[in-house]
Amino acid sequence: MTTLIIIGAGAAGLAAASRLIEKGFDPAKITILEAENRIGGRIHTVPFGSSVMEMGAQWVHGKEGNVIYPLAAAAGETWNDLFTLESTGHANDVNMAYTDGRKISPVQLREFKQILERIYDDSKRELPIWKKSLGEYYENKYGQLLDQGALTTMDRRTALDLLDWAQLAQNIEDGADDWKETYGVESLHYFLEEDYTTVWKRGYSVLFDILMKNVPKTSNGLKLSLSDRIQLNSPVNLIRWNSAPSSGVQVVCSDRTYYADMVLVTCSLGVLKDRADKLFTPLLPEKKRRAIEALGFGTVNKIFLEFRKPWWTSEWGGVNFITDPSKVTGEWEDRVLGFSTVRGQPNLLIAWVTGSAARQFETRSEDEVLMKCSTMLRTAVGTDFAYEEPTRVIRSLWQSNPHFCGSYSFRSKKSVELDVCPSDLAEPVIDSNGSVRLFFAGEATHDHRYSTVHAAVETGWREADRIVEHVKETNFTAKL
Repeated sequence: MTTLIIIGAGAAGLAAASRLIEKGFDPAKITILEAENRIGGRIHTVPFGSSVMEMGAQWVHGKEGNVIYPLAAAAGETWNDLFTLESTGHANDVNMAYTDGRKISPVQLREFKQILERIYDDSKRELPIWKKSLGEYYENKYGQLLDQGALTTMDRRTALDLLDWAQLAQNIEDGADDWKETYGVESLHYFLEEDYTTVWKRGYSVLFDILMKNVPKTSNGLKLSLSDRIQLNSPVNLIRWNSAPSSGVQVVCSDRTYYADMVLVTCSLGVLKDRADKLFTPLLPEKKRRAIEALGFGTVNKIFLEFRKPWWTSEWGGVNFITDPSKVTGEWEDRVLGFSTVRGQPNLLIAWVTGSAARQFETRSEDEVLMKCSTMLRTAVGTDFAYEEPTRVIRSLWQSNPHFCGSYSFRSKKSVELDVCPSDLAEPVIDSNGSVRLFFAGEATHDHRYSTVHAAVETGWREADRIVEHVKETNFTAKL
C-alpha cells in the first residue's frame, strides 16, 4: 500500500487527509508532520473570555464558489446577519481621523467612498486591458476624477491622504507591501466574486471538525480525528526526494527521519521563499523555484487592545487613522489602519498593520506597541468619548514565526514578468525514475482564490484526488 507524508496540519493538509481517507486511503499509511504545537496553520482561534479571538484567518469570503460556506452554513456555524468586512474599518459606523486629531466629516467620507465605488465599478471593465499594477490603476483613475472636479467637500491634499488609507486597506486584503506590487487584472478574480462575507460563531477552528466529520476519531490525548497520525512539534529540516532508485522520499526532522512513497507539501509560500533551496535535495525544478521567487507573499498582523470596559457606545464601530505626509516618522505606527470593534468581544478593539510596517512592528516590545497604539487612538477619538487606557495588547507575529514567514499570497507584477503562476507552484515533481514524489497544496497554489481558506481547502482536495488517481494508475500499471 502506498505511504504518504503530509507536511503541515493546516487547512490544506487536513482537507487532503480527510478526503484521502473518505476515498479509501488507509489512515495508517498517512503521517502528518506539523511544526507547531497545534493544528490549524494560519487558522489560529484562541479562546478569550466567553468567546474567541481570531489571530489568523477570520472570514468566509462569499457564498458562490466558496466550498467552505455551504459546509459552515449547513452546520449552523456562521452568523447570518453579517454582510460586510466587519472589524476592518470598512463598516459605515467607523469614523476617520488624522493621527493628530483632525476629523474627516461624514460628508467628506461619503464623497470619498463614492469616488472609490465609481473606480471599483469602472475597474471591472478597464482592468482586463490594464497592463500595470493595481496601485497605478487606482492612482491614475483617482487623479483623473479629481482633475474632472469630483471633489466638492474637501481639498485635493485631504483627498490624497484618504487614498493613502485606501492603499493600506487594499494591501491588507492582498497581503502586499504596496499596491504597486499587485498585478492589476488579477484583482478581478476577487472582484468577480460576490462581496458577501461572514464569520464563525465559535471560531474558524470549527472548520476542522467539519472537514473531518467522516473520519473516525481516535484517542491519544489530542481528542482529534486523525490525531494518531499527526505529529506535532515536528518541523521538517530536509526532504530527499530523488536519492536512490525506488527508495521513495525521506523527510528529516530533528528527532527522526520518516520514509514514504510520496510527500504532500502544504507549508506556506513564505516558508518556501525562506528556505526551499535548503529544504529540498536535489533542488526543485527551475520553473517551480521561479514561481516560489516571483509569486507574492506578504505579512498582515492584528493588534488587539483590551480595555477594562467599553468607553464607546454601541453605535460607534471604530476609527480609521490617516497620516499627514508631513508628519510621517517612518515607524510602523504610520501604517496602522485604525481600530474597530470586535464581534463577541465587548472589551476589545482590533487594528491591522501590513507590509514592511508589520515586519518592523514584530521587532518592537509589547509595551511600545501598547503605548503608541493607545496614543494614536486617544488622539483620533478626541472629545467624542471619555477615553480610558487599555489594560494590555495582544498581537499576531506571522512574519517572525519560522513556520509561516508571513501571512498569505498575492499575484505580483514580478510573477507576470517571470511568466509564472500558482499552477506552476502546484505542479507535482517527478524523480529521475519517472515516479511522482512531491505534491503541493495550499492557498498560494490556487489560480484564482489564493490568500483564502477556501483556496487552501480546495487545493487540499485537489491534491488528494490527484494522489488517489496516481495510486490507481500506478497499481494498474504494476499489474500489467
